[in-house]
Amino acid sequence: MDFRTGLMASVLVTTAGAAMADEDYRKLLDLQPPVLGPIWHEGDVFARNTGFPASGVSLLSWVPINNFGGNHSSANDCWGYVSPSGREYAILGLERGFGFVEVTDPANPVVIETISGPTSLWHDVKVIGSYAYGVSEGGSGIQVMDMSDIDNGNVTHVRNWQSSGHSSTHNIVANPDAGTLYLVGANIGNGGLINLDLSDPTRPTVDNGWTDMYIHDACVVSYTEGPYAGRDIAFCCSGFSGGFSSTGLRIVDVTDKNNMFTIATFFYTTPSYSHQVWVSDDLQYAYLNDELDEQDGLVSVTTTRVIDISDLSNPFQAGTFTSGSSSIDHNLYFKDGYIYESNYTSGLRVFDAADPVNPTQIAYFDTVPTNDNAVFQGTWSVYPYFPSGTVILSDMSQGLFVVRVDAINNDRIDVQIAGSAPSTVDPAGGTEIRVNVTPYGDASVVDGSVMLFMDDGNGGNFEVTGIEESPGQFLFNTPPIACGSTVSYYISADSDLGETFVSPVGAPSSTYTAAVASSEAIAFDDNFESNMGWTTSSNASDGQWGRGVPAGNADRGDPGADFDGSGRCYLTDNVAGNSDVDDGTVTLTSPMMDARGTESYINYARWYSNTAGNAPQADVFIVEVSNNGGSSWTNLETVGPSGTEVFGGWVDKSFRINDVFATPTDQFRIRFMASDLGDGSVVEAAVDAVSIVSYTCEDPPSCAADWNNDGSVNFFDVQAFLGAFSSGDMATDLTGEGTLDFFDVQAFLGLFAAGCP
Repeated sequence: MDFRTGLMASVLVTTAGAAMADEDYRKLLDLQPPVLGPIWHEGDVFARNTGFPASGVSLLSWVPINNFGGNHSSANDCWGYVSPSGREYAILGLERGFGFVEVTDPANPVVIETISGPTSLWHDVKVIGSYAYGVSEGGSGIQVMDMSDIDNGNVTHVRNWQSSGHSSTHNIVANPDAGTLYLVGANIGNGGLINLDLSDPTRPTVDNGWTDMYIHDACVVSYTEGPYAGRDIAFCCSGFSGGFSSTGLRIVDVTDKNNMFTIATFFYTTPSYSHQVWVSDDLQYAYLNDELDEQDGLVSVTTTRVIDISDLSNPFQAGTFTSGSSSIDHNLYFKDGYIYESNYTSGLRVFDAADPVNPTQIAYFDTVPTNDNAVFQGTWSVYPYFPSGTVILSDMSQGLFVVRVDAINNDRIDVQIAGSAPSTVDPAGGTEIRVNVTPYGDASVVDGSVMLFMDDGNGGNFEVTGIEESPGQFLFNTPPIACGSTVSYYISADSDLGETFVSPVGAPSSTYTAAVASSEAIAFDDNFESNMGWTTSSNASDGQWGRGVPAGNADRGDPGADFDGSGRCYLTDNVAGNSDVDDGTVTLTSPMMDARGTESYINYARWYSNTAGNAPQADVFIVEVSNNGGSSWTNLETVGPSGTEVFGGWVDKSFRINDVFATPTDQFRIRFMASDLGDGSVVEAAVDAVSIVSYTCEDPPSCAADWNNDGSVNFFDVQAFLGAFSSGDMATDLTGEGTLDFFDVQAFLGLFAAGCP
């Protein structure tokens, strides 16, 4: 039994079985194991390189599935909510409910609450007022969730509400302008468009509907002008609706809930499965996704239909557009002249709809870099309606992504470090940091405002002005800083429109950090692809540590893959059946490692799960370190103390060894202990990517700004440098490019301005 098995029931109980079964099974067969880990923040030093291809989009944060309570194997839809205070929240559909995340600071998301629900691959949620209404093909009717106190960290599950025989639903549709809510693909009313009476918002009650056929998804809008002024119009995607010949777009007048009627029926080219539709802000065009035309070979590239709805009674196909990929287009939304479209394996695609019939791709962010195949993996949905401009994406196996679309002209400046942010800087100064600064819209960069701010944590604050090497590309040389310290730093740039923009987003509260050291050495590095001398011991009846490729059994807490992608890791009881750690403790101990250095860090990835069985009692995962070869041990961390549920997922950890032992030795060891001491609980653990990185401080050279070595920094140093530069002395090649030019002079002047420590 693999992680898909628990979701199969959602297909078996689905309501419009003939209409949905093919699409449902395709999704389940393509579903990948969850990618788990800690929350990724833009400024994290030890966050692994995400490797997501992007253009015109910046990844600000990422919340993997395991950070939500409930042991979920997949995620699905997403939506958003803005509280009366202006704070912004993401709502993520999960395998077993819904997760609520504050994204007001998009680089530092905070998981507020997880509301449990029925197990299903399909969950959908919409917001009316301060209530979130969730539905699922797994049943339970409508989950009513009260967000009125969300600013204080409280989301209340009011009730699961069912009326008129309703239990399961594929999707839920909201028209916030009219304050109305509809079910589609439910187990009642032929799966059609079902109106909900919200006179009591905590009891959304079935109240009439348009039931001519199954509706997969819909967009309902209120017209305020023209011949349909005062009317509510629904644009409905009909899925299969009994066969390819009837899949298409239905335009329905839903103003009178007792008398909903069809205005027009439209069939587009090469139909396979009419999936989702959204309309332009001016209500002149509808953009429709067919979910199966790519996989069924009816089109060769991702194809979205453009339907002219300027005359509702006479819609016609005005064109198509594509990203050029071969992936499946899924959900799209229109905002302020731009189309935000989620495509499974090619991720978010953003189109400029200035020409509404021929939208042009201007940006993308791909959550599945390995392929663009027409399969059901990757990005499920996108929500672009936060006033701040923050955009969220939901990924089936990877959870919630928080991004910013830089390519949209919104009078801002994008500040990005070129390549990776340095995690080590030279105490003598001169470590190069290059930054790209790109203005958008009417914004421009104020001369001299691109700055590097550094704080050594000991009262030393440094400000360095960027040198513009070429338009929009700036160079910083770090100042001399005391060796052995840890610096935090960020970049800022001012706009002529009066705003300051920073990297990472959230600075100065969020910063990059780096060790100040003369050299960096990897003293130990083990990806467990070979035997480097680890030992195991146990007093448990089952669950011994072993090195191998994960067999995978997600329903019982096992990892589906190793952490670093090499293949192997150490795991407890690595079998595909129902084995786990039982009745004791299993211990994995490292060989001797050399941890000597001015600054040394122990890094590892760990996995621990104790939630698959009964509630945990005394189950723990303990990490200990020794500085004397194992004669004595010191606790480094304890995971899962009594009564705490830990949901699994790879967690990347890094600890400064000097904080534990004042003088690290070459007799350093680490051990990992997983215990199952409770009755009936299921405990699984894994370890991967263990390394020691040591930073060394050498005797500092003379201060680079003190060019004449007289012990002080003054005008005579500038004079001496310029003299050496004029004579062709290659010691003045401070940029290291092999030539002497103006940039070397700029680099020296930067060092001169910083002075000496």
